[in-house]
Amino acid sequence: MGFNLAPQEQSNKWSDQKFVMAGPPKCGKTSFWASAGEKAWFIRCESGFNHVRTFGVDCRDYTDLDREVGKLLTANRAGVFPWESVIFDPGSKVMDYLGDRVITLGKEKFPNSEINEIGDIGKGTGWFWYKNMVKGFLSRLDPLPCAKVIILHVYTEEKNDTPKDKTKSYKREIISLSEKMGGPVREWADHILQVRAGFVGENMFARSLVTRGSKVIEAGSRSKKLLPVVSWGEDDAKNYQAFRSYFD
Repeated sequence: MGFNLAPQEQSNKWSDQKFVMAGPPKCGKTSFWASAGEKAWFIRCESGFNHVRTFGVDCRDYTDLDREVGKLLTANRAGVFPWESVIFDPGSKVMDYLGDRVITLGKEKFPNSEINEIGDIGKGTGWFWYKNMVKGFLSRLDPLPCAKVIILHVYTEEKNDTPKDKTKSYKREIISLSEKMGGPVREWADHILQVRAGFVGENMFARSLVTRGSKVIEAGSRSKKLLPVVSWGEDDAKNYQAFRSYFD
């Protein structure tokens, strides 16, 4: 009857992986991925990359983003795709660009309405468009024959499993996307990795990469090969090589 009864095998290939890496500012997220050198292509979505050597392109709005993703897809179809990773840094700007596009579409469809934010596009329509815009963007990346990486910050939220007892509240570090609108990104990612860093004043003294979440930290991985916590030393190139060795 035309059914393919062969199972879909598990894949540990690097080119099949989709990563979200989150952490505090200036903890080495960019330099970690830049350690791959010419094998890593950065979509740089803000200024501030002068401290690290990267290969890639600057994107400052939705038009730039749409064009550069289109070029990556064209390179893949032409069989001339030279990179093993594509990194969107920071991913929060990517989400902003997609939101700006939704607002533009709202103004075009409802020219007589005052639209300054997504929520101004009536009765939840804007947020529905935005969620679909994010899903559509992520699905465009899937055919690329490389690891896909979105870099984000983290923020701390107050949680309370027993609302009537405020003494049992606790803090949880989560990726810098709202739980509601970050849903498509969380579902898309094979790995949500969080960098933990210890500071004395402004001086960072220790780092680790968390690959398994807990009550107080958002992380998770579909790979059983990754250790729950991976220690990071001062040498980002060694950190990257050790992490890359977990994948084929």
